[in-house]
Amino acid sequence: MIFEQVFEPIHAGNLTVRLAANEAEVVAAQHLRYRIFCEEMGGQANAQVQAEKRDFDQYDDVCHHLLVIDNAREGEAQVVGTYRLLTRKNMQTIGQFYTETEYDVSTIKQNGGEILELGRSCVEQQYRTRPVIQMLWQGIGSFIWEKDIELMFGCASFHGTNVAEHKHALSYLYHYHLAPESIRPRALADQYVDMNLMPKDEVVPRAALNALPPLIKGYLRLNGYVGDGAVLDLAYNTCDVSIVVQTERVQEKYVQRYVPDGE
Repeated sequence: MIFEQVFEPIHAGNLTVRLAANEAEVVAAQHLRYRIFCEEMGGQANAQVQAEKRDFDQYDDVCHHLLVIDNAREGEAQVVGTYRLLTRKNMQTIGQFYTETEYDVSTIKQNGGEILELGRSCVEQQYRTRPVIQMLWQGIGSFIWEKDIELMFGCASFHGTNVAEHKHALSYLYHYHLAPESIRPRALADQYVDMNLMPKDEVVPRAALNALPPLIKGYLRLNGYVGDGAVLDLAYNTCDVSIVVQTERVQEKYVQRYVPDGE
């Protein structure tokens, strides 16, 4: 596992955002992921994951694990939020990014600079507040600053696999936020679900935006794009879209918010 401390911990009240420093902290994050993805959201994990009540896979060993820690708690309960970060350099150990199980990201990998895959984002229910989410993004901002990341990408999800329930939001993303071809992921052919489900003139942007999950809205606030095609993850009961963010397009106010003071 990777325990490089890329940036200094960020503190706010009882909360701290930092990277996992040992295996026990990664395991705590995996238990949190299980509670959110499987117990709360209804995901059907494999037998080993269910037996251990721990969401884990082969990618965990090559990722940095970003944590939100509540210092007023003890033991595993301290970890109340997490994000999984995978750089191009570390990906080479395993041979592919997790996103590549659903999307062709060759256009992103052709980018000559450093790239970062974001994934497995979750926050304990009572901590899903704007300050906590902002702290997570402060951590990501510090990481991309220190690692000189040019492109961030990953998958973000709608809850539920009934595409009809998401057609307005998916069509809005397709018509208004589709990534330029030069960096556009495309869902793998055998998993491709068309996002162009409504004509553009029938889409009501404000209503569609309100229907988006908070994580996807957060990426759009960073001037993020989506790839071509959604993917249904039946095991985890989600409808996934791919996300791409060019860090140079991040608005100045977000740069100021998410990078360390004094940089």
